[in-house]
Amino acid sequence: MKIEFRCHGCHQKLKISAKAAGLRRRCPRCQAELVVPSSSGGAATDKTGAAAHSNDWLAESGSTEQWKAPPQRPFPAPSQKSEHFERRLPISAPEFPADGLRILKAFGPPISKTETTWAYKLGVLVVAMVMIALPLVYFTFVGSISYAIYWYFSQGQYWLLPGASMAVGRFFVGGAIGVIGSVVVFFLLKPILARPVNIVRTRSITPQSDPMMFAFVSRVCDVVGAPFPTRIDVTYDVNASASFRSGLRSIWKGNDLVLTIGVPLVASLTMRQFAGVLAHEFGHFGQGTGMRLTFIIRSISDWFARVVFERDEWDKALEMVCGPEFLPLAVVTWPARSCVWLSRQLLRLLMNMGLLVGGFLLREMEYDADRYEARVAGSDEFARTSWRIQLAGYAWLHAQSQISQLSERDVMIDDVALLVRHHIASMSDAIMEQVQRESKSGKSGLFDSHPSEASRSQNAKRENAPGIFTVEDDAKNLFADFETMAKNVTWDMYCQFLRRTVKRQSLQDTQTVLMRYRIGVGTVRPWNGPDYYS
Repeated sequence: MKIEFRCHGCHQKLKISAKAAGLRRRCPRCQAELVVPSSSGGAATDKTGAAAHSNDWLAESGSTEQWKAPPQRPFPAPSQKSEHFERRLPISAPEFPADGLRILKAFGPPISKTETTWAYKLGVLVVAMVMIALPLVYFTFVGSISYAIYWYFSQGQYWLLPGASMAVGRFFVGGAIGVIGSVVVFFLLKPILARPVNIVRTRSITPQSDPMMFAFVSRVCDVVGAPFPTRIDVTYDVNASASFRSGLRSIWKGNDLVLTIGVPLVASLTMRQFAGVLAHEFGHFGQGTGMRLTFIIRSISDWFARVVFERDEWDKALEMVCGPEFLPLAVVTWPARSCVWLSRQLLRLLMNMGLLVGGFLLREMEYDADRYEARVAGSDEFARTSWRIQLAGYAWLHAQSQISQLSERDVMIDDVALLVRHHIASMSDAIMEQVQRESKSGKSGLFDSHPSEASRSQNAKRENAPGIFTVEDDAKNLFADFETMAKNVTWDMYCQFLRRTVKRQSLQDTQTVLMRYRIGVGTVRPWNGPDYYS
């Protein structure tokens, strides 16, 4: 008889003989030390914990008052792909926090829906027409080049080079046109047909692994009046976002949405600030047509950006063939490369037109979502949240550089959230003043997808909202085990960036690395380095 359970470190599904129940074993994948559960105890605990949290997450012992999440459609498990992970606790579901009911009771009544402005409605109409026209122009352009090649070989060569005496000329000119036209069409369609090289690793939490987080998210959905997300993902970025789970297929399925939360962002905010950030994202959830149009805008913009800017091995090969080493081929490849460059410049114009028109709508949608954040967390708290997110973003930029520098020394930290918090805590007053000056002096550009921080703060102040949630506890307390989650997404980060599976034991304790190296904003130096005291 075999016992099936999951490793608490890497969540690999393991099978082991029932004779090993109660003994200590090591996971063959991550080498974490495990206690093998009994064949009956482990399964019973799982079912009991799941039942307790599915019906009444907030029941307090000795109390008859209960809070239940509103009825939602069944929570589907994420698709099991090679680059997608679920965080599950193998032996038992975590208990609901003792003060969980206190936190959820702190929410006030539901807020009112924001009124869409005339600029928002006009933007939806104009952007819809333009974004439909741009792909048509794009494919018409590629189709015109293809048809011109076909026309030349079917009719044009006899018109332009008539007579039997021009047979040799038709051969060479036709060969050049065929090669140049094929190269241009290939390089224009390549970025659309090719799959992304770097697949993003995603990790999801579940109601069983983090019941408090799901209850908190459900409560924010209630007060905002937004649909509950189909899945909640966690990542290593300092950001939060709302998106469709399956791309174009999810547009027609209704509210098939994914909420993505950056673990370093959670580590940098209070619960009040985090509730405001969630309200902002759920404000996008409630935008319906606007959010669907936003997905189309970003998809089309990515198409054009890949055509105009993306370079790969094929581009390098074309550039190499144009060199002096291949002089006979350069006679044909140089015109081909020139035509590719000219075509990309024309498509760059279309891309800028899409960004110009789409940016207007995207900025209006951000203003609308900011009103939800102000009404949940408060207009005054909106400015403090924005300031905190800017500091975390600034710290994350420097942390990425230092992670790269440390990797060159074969040093990999195990907690990126702790590194970001360290940077925020160690920032000097001069750096903070610099960040604040840049945020206040910034202005919204015509091609920007987000308004400037100054205009967003003014928009939130006009709401003059006190907020309906004012709990100032750390947002990371909403996770059942935040430290483990932060280490998991840090491991994901290294596996994605290095494009290989990194052994968990090769990651080093972040606190130890911070003590060993003089790590500050923009610096990575050994404590005993020669320039330490300089």
